[in-house]
Amino acid sequence: MIRKNLISLTLGSFIGIILLAVWLYFNPIQEILAHFATANYKWVIVASLVYLSAYFLRACRWRLLIPSSANPGMWTTWLYAMGGNWVNYLIPIRAGDVVRAWFLKRFHHVPMLKALPSVFIDKAFDTIAIAFIIIIIPFSAIQISVPVMILLGLLLLVFLFTLFLLFFAAWHKDLVIRIIQFLLAWLPRKFRAKVNMGVEVFVVELNIFEHHPLKILFALLLTALGILLDGLYFFLLFKAFGVPYSFPLALLGYTLINLSYALPQPPAQLGSNEWMMIIVFSVGFGLTKSTASAIMAFAHILTAALMTFWGGIAFFILGPEALSKVFKGEKLED
Repeated sequence: MIRKNLISLTLGSFIGIILLAVWLYFNPIQEILAHFATANYKWVIVASLVYLSAYFLRACRWRLLIPSSANPGMWTTWLYAMGGNWVNYLIPIRAGDVVRAWFLKRFHHVPMLKALPSVFIDKAFDTIAIAFIIIIIPFSAIQISVPVMILLGLLLLVFLFTLFLLFFAAWHKDLVIRIIQFLLAWLPRKFRAKVNMGVEVFVVELNIFEHHPLKILFALLLTALGILLDGLYFFLLFKAFGVPYSFPLALLGYTLINLSYALPQPPAQLGSNEWMMIIVFSVGFGLTKSTASAIMAFAHILTAALMTFWGGIAFFILGPEALSKVFKGEKLED
Protein backbone atom coordinates (compact mmCIF):
# COMPACT_ATOMS: atom_id res chain seq x y z
CA MET A 1 0.00 0.00 0.00
CA ILE A 2 1.34 3.43 -0.90
CA ARG A 3 2.76 5.50 1.93
CA LYS A 4 0.04 8.18 1.93
CA ASN A 5 -2.80 5.65 2.16
CA LEU A 6 -0.94 3.62 4.76
CA ILE A 7 -0.45 6.68 6.96
CA SER A 8 -4.11 7.64 6.53
CA LEU A 9 -5.34 4.15 7.47
CA THR A 10 -2.94 3.85 10.40
CA LEU A 11 -3.92 7.23 11.80
CA GLY A 12 -7.62 6.55 11.21
CA SER A 13 -7.40 3.16 12.92
CA PHE A 14 -5.55 4.68 15.87
CA ILE A 15 -8.22 7.36 16.28
CA GLY A 16 -10.96 4.75 15.94
CA ILE A 17 -9.41 2.54 18.63
CA ILE A 18 -9.16 5.52 20.99
CA LEU A 19 -12.80 6.46 20.32
CA LEU A 20 -13.89 2.87 20.92
CA ALA A 21 -11.79 2.57 24.10
CA VAL A 22 -13.27 5.77 25.56
CA TRP A 23 -16.75 4.64 24.56
CA LEU A 24 -16.22 1.27 26.31
CA TYR A 25 -14.93 3.09 29.40
CA PHE A 26 -18.26 4.88 29.75
CA ASN A 27 -20.30 1.86 28.56
CA PRO A 28 -19.26 -1.34 30.37
CA ILE A 29 -19.35 -4.36 28.10
CA GLN A 30 -21.49 -6.24 30.65
CA GLU A 31 -24.31 -3.71 30.25
CA ILE A 32 -24.16 -3.97 26.47
CA LEU A 33 -24.25 -7.78 26.54
CA ALA A 34 -27.20 -7.64 28.96
CA HIS A 35 -29.12 -5.60 26.38
CA PHE A 36 -28.11 -8.06 23.64
CA ALA A 37 -29.71 -10.87 25.67
CA THR A 38 -33.09 -9.09 25.60
CA ALA A 39 -33.19 -8.59 21.80
CA ASN A 40 -35.98 -10.19 19.78
CA TYR A 41 -34.08 -11.79 16.90
CA LYS A 42 -37.17 -12.22 14.75
CA TRP A 43 -37.20 -8.44 14.29
CA VAL A 44 -33.44 -8.51 13.69
CA ILE A 45 -33.93 -10.86 10.71
CA VAL A 46 -36.60 -8.59 9.23
CA ALA A 47 -34.38 -5.55 9.85
CA SER A 48 -31.51 -7.27 8.01
CA LEU A 49 -33.68 -7.88 4.96
CA VAL A 50 -34.84 -4.26 5.01
CA TYR A 51 -31.22 -3.06 5.30
CA LEU A 52 -30.19 -5.08 2.23
CA SER A 53 -33.28 -3.91 0.35
CA ALA A 54 -32.20 -0.28 0.85
CA TYR A 55 -28.83 -1.10 -0.73
CA PHE A 56 -30.56 -2.96 -3.56
CA LEU A 57 -32.59 0.15 -4.40
CA ARG A 58 -29.38 2.18 -4.46
CA ALA A 59 -27.87 -0.37 -6.84
CA CYS A 60 -30.95 0.06 -9.05
CA ARG A 61 -30.41 3.82 -8.96
CA TRP A 62 -26.75 3.48 -9.92
CA ARG A 63 -27.73 1.22 -12.84
CA LEU A 64 -29.82 4.11 -14.22
CA LEU A 65 -26.70 6.29 -14.22
CA ILE A 66 -24.20 3.82 -15.69
CA PRO A 67 -23.18 4.67 -19.29
CA SER A 68 -25.49 2.90 -21.73
CA SER A 69 -22.52 1.27 -23.45
CA ALA A 70 -22.03 -0.92 -20.36
CA ASN A 71 -25.60 -2.02 -19.52
CA PRO A 72 -24.78 -4.61 -16.80
CA GLY A 73 -27.61 -6.80 -15.50
CA MET A 74 -29.20 -6.10 -12.13
CA TRP A 75 -27.40 -8.97 -10.37
CA THR A 76 -24.08 -7.84 -11.80
CA THR A 77 -24.74 -4.22 -10.79
CA TRP A 78 -25.57 -5.42 -7.27
CA LEU A 79 -22.24 -7.25 -7.06
CA TYR A 80 -20.32 -4.21 -8.35
CA ALA A 81 -22.09 -1.97 -5.82
CA MET A 82 -21.62 -4.28 -2.83
CA GLY A 83 -17.97 -4.90 -3.68
CA GLY A 84 -17.36 -1.15 -3.76
CA ASN A 85 -19.42 -0.54 -0.61
CA TRP A 86 -17.39 -3.13 1.27
CA VAL A 87 -14.11 -1.50 0.26
CA ASN A 88 -15.48 1.90 1.35
CA TYR A 89 -16.45 0.33 4.67
CA LEU A 90 -12.97 -1.11 5.23
CA ILE A 91 -10.96 1.80 3.80
CA PRO A 92 -12.61 5.21 4.39
CA ILE A 93 -10.77 7.02 1.57
CA ARG A 94 -13.56 6.36 -0.97
CA ALA A 95 -11.46 3.69 -2.70
CA GLY A 96 -14.65 1.66 -3.11
CA ASP A 97 -16.06 4.31 -5.45
CA VAL A 98 -13.06 3.86 -7.74
CA VAL A 99 -13.48 0.07 -7.47
CA ARG A 100 -17.04 0.34 -8.79
CA ALA A 101 -15.82 2.34 -11.78
CA TRP A 102 -12.99 -0.16 -12.29
CA PHE A 103 -15.52 -3.00 -12.55
CA LEU A 104 -17.20 -1.12 -15.41
CA LYS A 105 -13.83 -0.66 -17.10
CA ARG A 106 -12.73 -4.25 -16.68
CA PHE A 107 -15.93 -6.05 -17.63
CA HIS A 108 -17.58 -3.51 -19.97
CA HIS A 109 -14.63 -1.54 -21.37
CA VAL A 110 -15.94 1.80 -20.10
CA PRO A 111 -13.06 4.27 -19.56
CA MET A 112 -12.57 5.24 -15.92
CA LEU A 113 -13.27 8.92 -16.61
CA LYS A 114 -16.63 7.96 -18.12
CA ALA A 115 -17.47 5.48 -15.36
CA LEU A 116 -16.55 7.62 -12.33
CA PRO A 117 -19.21 10.33 -12.89
CA SER A 118 -21.98 7.71 -12.57
CA VAL A 119 -20.59 6.74 -9.15
CA PHE A 120 -20.20 10.37 -8.09
CA ILE A 121 -23.76 11.27 -9.08
CA ASP A 122 -25.08 8.13 -7.37
CA LYS A 123 -23.38 9.18 -4.13
CA ALA A 124 -24.60 12.76 -4.62
CA PHE A 125 -28.22 11.57 -4.53
CA ASP A 126 -27.68 10.29 -0.99
CA THR A 127 -26.97 13.85 0.16
CA ILE A 128 -30.55 14.75 -0.79
CA ALA A 129 -31.49 13.22 2.55
CA ILE A 130 -30.16 16.31 4.33
CA ALA A 131 -32.63 18.51 2.43
CA PHE A 132 -35.38 16.01 3.32
CA ILE A 133 -34.51 16.30 7.02
CA ILE A 134 -34.39 20.10 7.02
CA ILE A 135 -37.82 20.20 5.34
CA ILE A 136 -39.56 17.85 7.78
CA ILE A 137 -38.05 19.22 11.04
CA PRO A 138 -40.33 22.31 11.21
CA PHE A 139 -43.39 20.08 10.78
CA SER A 140 -42.39 17.61 13.49
CA ALA A 141 -42.48 17.79 17.27
CA ILE A 142 -38.84 16.67 17.53
CA GLN A 143 -36.59 18.92 19.58
CA ILE A 144 -33.14 19.37 18.02
CA SER A 145 -30.17 19.72 20.39
CA VAL A 146 -27.14 21.94 19.75
CA PRO A 147 -24.81 18.99 18.81
CA VAL A 148 -27.37 17.74 16.28
CA MET A 149 -27.75 21.26 14.87
CA ILE A 150 -23.97 21.49 14.40
CA LEU A 151 -23.96 18.13 12.61
CA LEU A 152 -26.84 19.31 10.40
CA GLY A 153 -24.87 22.43 9.51
CA LEU A 154 -21.79 20.46 8.46
CA LEU A 155 -23.85 18.05 6.38
CA LEU A 156 -25.74 20.94 4.77
CA LEU A 157 -22.41 22.31 3.52
CA VAL A 158 -21.66 18.93 1.89
CA PHE A 159 -25.10 18.92 0.25
CA LEU A 160 -24.80 22.48 -1.05
CA PHE A 161 -21.33 21.84 -2.50
CA THR A 162 -22.57 18.70 -4.28
CA LEU A 163 -25.65 20.50 -5.59
CA PHE A 164 -23.51 23.39 -6.80
CA LEU A 165 -21.17 21.07 -8.70
CA LEU A 166 -23.96 19.10 -10.38
CA PHE A 167 -25.98 22.22 -11.25
CA PHE A 168 -23.08 24.04 -12.85
CA ALA A 169 -21.88 20.89 -14.59
CA ALA A 170 -25.29 20.68 -16.28
CA TRP A 171 -25.70 24.32 -17.30
CA HIS A 172 -22.24 25.87 -17.11
CA LYS A 173 -19.83 23.07 -18.04
CA ASP A 174 -17.16 25.42 -19.34
CA LEU A 175 -17.16 27.44 -16.10
CA VAL A 176 -16.81 24.32 -13.94
CA ILE A 177 -13.99 23.03 -16.14
CA ARG A 178 -12.13 26.35 -15.89
CA ILE A 179 -12.56 26.48 -12.09
CA ILE A 180 -11.26 22.94 -11.58
CA GLN A 181 -8.39 23.48 -13.98
CA PHE A 182 -7.49 26.71 -12.17
CA LEU A 183 -7.44 24.84 -8.85
CA LEU A 184 -5.08 22.27 -10.41
CA ALA A 185 -2.79 24.86 -12.00
CA TRP A 186 -0.07 24.07 -9.45
CA LEU A 187 0.57 20.69 -11.11
CA PRO A 188 3.79 20.30 -13.14
CA ARG A 189 3.30 21.27 -16.79
CA LYS A 190 3.98 17.77 -18.13
CA PHE A 191 1.04 16.39 -16.11
CA ARG A 192 -1.28 19.38 -16.47
CA ALA A 193 -2.33 18.78 -20.09
CA LYS A 194 -3.34 15.18 -19.37
CA VAL A 195 -5.17 16.16 -16.16
CA ASN A 196 -7.00 19.03 -17.89
CA MET A 197 -8.21 16.66 -20.61
CA GLY A 198 -9.43 14.25 -17.94
CA VAL A 199 -11.27 17.07 -16.13
CA GLU A 200 -13.12 17.97 -19.33
CA VAL A 201 -14.27 14.39 -19.90
CA PHE A 202 -15.33 13.99 -16.26
CA VAL A 203 -17.38 17.21 -16.14
CA VAL A 204 -19.09 16.49 -19.45
CA GLU A 205 -20.07 13.02 -18.22
CA LEU A 206 -21.60 14.56 -15.07
CA ASN A 207 -24.38 15.94 -17.28
CA ILE A 208 -25.98 12.50 -17.47
CA PHE A 209 -29.59 13.74 -17.34
CA GLU A 210 -29.35 16.22 -20.25
CA HIS A 211 -31.33 14.06 -22.70
CA HIS A 212 -32.96 11.73 -20.16
CA PRO A 213 -35.25 13.79 -17.85
CA LEU A 214 -37.14 10.71 -16.66
CA LYS A 215 -33.95 9.27 -15.23
CA ILE A 216 -33.75 12.00 -12.60
CA LEU A 217 -37.36 11.31 -11.54
CA PHE A 218 -36.70 7.58 -11.16
CA ALA A 219 -33.43 8.29 -9.34
CA LEU A 220 -35.20 10.65 -6.92
CA LEU A 221 -37.94 8.06 -6.31
CA LEU A 222 -35.42 5.31 -5.59
CA THR A 223 -33.52 7.68 -3.29
CA ALA A 224 -36.67 8.50 -1.31
CA LEU A 225 -37.59 4.80 -0.99
CA GLY A 226 -34.03 4.00 0.11
CA ILE A 227 -34.17 6.67 2.83
CA LEU A 228 -37.50 5.28 4.07
CA LEU A 229 -36.08 1.75 4.18
CA ASP A 230 -33.06 3.03 6.14
CA GLY A 231 -35.42 4.49 8.72
CA LEU A 232 -37.50 1.31 8.79
CA TYR A 233 -34.34 -0.74 9.39
CA PHE A 234 -33.45 1.25 12.49
CA PHE A 235 -37.08 1.40 13.64
CA LEU A 236 -37.15 -2.42 13.55
CA LEU A 237 -33.91 -2.58 15.57
CA PHE A 238 -35.50 -0.32 18.19
CA LYS A 239 -38.48 -2.67 18.19
CA ALA A 240 -36.15 -5.66 18.60
CA PHE A 241 -34.71 -4.04 21.74
CA GLY A 242 -38.12 -3.02 23.09
CA VAL A 243 -37.60 0.73 22.62
CA PRO A 244 -40.93 2.44 21.78
CA TYR A 245 -39.53 5.08 19.40
CA SER A 246 -41.70 6.35 16.56
CA PHE A 247 -40.80 5.71 12.93
CA PRO A 248 -40.23 9.45 12.16
CA LEU A 249 -37.75 9.71 15.03
CA ALA A 250 -35.90 6.56 13.96
CA LEU A 251 -35.87 7.82 10.37
CA LEU A 252 -34.50 11.24 11.32
CA GLY A 253 -31.83 9.88 13.66
CA TYR A 254 -30.56 7.12 11.41
CA THR A 255 -30.51 9.43 8.39
CA LEU A 256 -28.29 11.81 10.36
CA ILE A 257 -25.94 8.95 11.25
CA ASN A 258 -25.86 7.79 7.62
CA LEU A 259 -25.11 11.30 6.37
CA SER A 260 -22.26 11.65 8.87
CA TYR A 261 -20.34 9.15 6.71
CA ALA A 262 -19.72 12.06 4.34
CA LEU A 263 -17.38 13.38 7.04
CA PRO A 264 -13.95 11.78 7.75
CA GLN A 265 -14.34 8.37 9.44
CA PRO A 266 -12.02 5.72 10.92
CA PRO A 267 -11.88 2.38 9.06
CA ALA A 268 -15.20 0.49 9.40
CA GLN A 269 -16.54 3.54 11.30
CA LEU A 270 -14.72 2.11 14.33
CA GLY A 271 -15.78 4.08 17.40
CA SER A 272 -17.31 6.92 15.39
CA ASN A 273 -20.61 5.07 14.87
CA GLU A 274 -20.97 4.48 18.59
CA TRP A 275 -20.36 8.12 19.47
CA MET A 276 -22.65 9.34 16.68
CA MET A 277 -25.42 7.20 18.15
CA ILE A 278 -24.93 8.85 21.55
CA ILE A 279 -24.81 12.36 20.03
CA VAL A 280 -27.95 11.84 17.95
CA PHE A 281 -30.17 9.56 20.01
CA SER A 282 -28.92 10.04 23.58
CA VAL A 283 -27.90 13.71 23.68
CA GLY A 284 -30.25 14.69 20.86
CA PHE A 285 -33.40 12.64 21.48
CA GLY A 286 -33.19 11.57 25.13
CA LEU A 287 -32.53 7.83 24.78
CA THR A 288 -30.53 6.45 27.70
CA LYS A 289 -26.81 6.17 26.98
CA SER A 290 -26.76 2.49 27.88
CA THR A 291 -29.59 1.58 25.49
CA ALA A 292 -28.29 3.80 22.68
CA SER A 293 -24.82 2.25 22.98
CA ALA A 294 -26.17 -1.30 22.98
CA ILE A 295 -28.35 -0.75 19.90
CA MET A 296 -25.53 0.87 17.93
CA ALA A 297 -23.00 -1.80 18.96
CA PHE A 298 -25.45 -4.46 17.80
CA ALA A 299 -26.20 -2.58 14.56
CA HIS A 300 -22.48 -2.12 13.93
CA ILE A 301 -21.82 -5.85 14.27
CA LEU A 302 -24.86 -6.72 12.15
CA THR A 303 -24.03 -4.33 9.30
CA ALA A 304 -20.36 -5.37 9.33
CA ALA A 305 -21.44 -9.01 8.95
CA LEU A 306 -23.88 -8.20 6.11
CA MET A 307 -21.34 -6.00 4.30
CA THR A 308 -18.57 -8.56 4.65
CA PHE A 309 -20.82 -11.41 3.49
CA TRP A 310 -21.98 -9.66 0.31
CA GLY A 311 -18.67 -7.92 -0.31
CA GLY A 312 -16.92 -11.26 -0.01
CA ILE A 313 -19.36 -12.86 -2.46
CA ALA A 314 -18.84 -9.99 -4.91
CA PHE A 315 -15.06 -10.37 -4.96
CA PHE A 316 -15.29 -14.18 -5.00
CA ILE A 317 -17.40 -14.01 -8.18
CA LEU A 318 -15.77 -11.00 -9.84
CA GLY A 319 -12.22 -11.80 -8.84
CA PRO A 320 -9.99 -10.35 -6.10
CA GLU A 321 -7.83 -8.23 -8.42
CA ALA A 322 -9.39 -4.89 -7.47
CA LEU A 323 -9.17 -5.64 -3.75
CA SER A 324 -5.55 -6.69 -4.13
CA LYS A 325 -4.71 -3.53 -6.09
CA VAL A 326 -6.33 -1.29 -3.46
CA PHE A 327 -4.41 -2.82 -0.57
CA LYS A 328 -1.16 -2.79 -2.52
CA GLY A 329 -1.69 0.84 -3.53
CA GLU A 330 -1.63 0.07 -7.25
CA LYS A 331 -3.54 2.18 -9.75
CA LEU A 332 -6.92 0.77 -10.66
CA GLU A 333 -6.81 2.44 -14.07
CA ASP A 334 -4.52 -0.36 -15.26
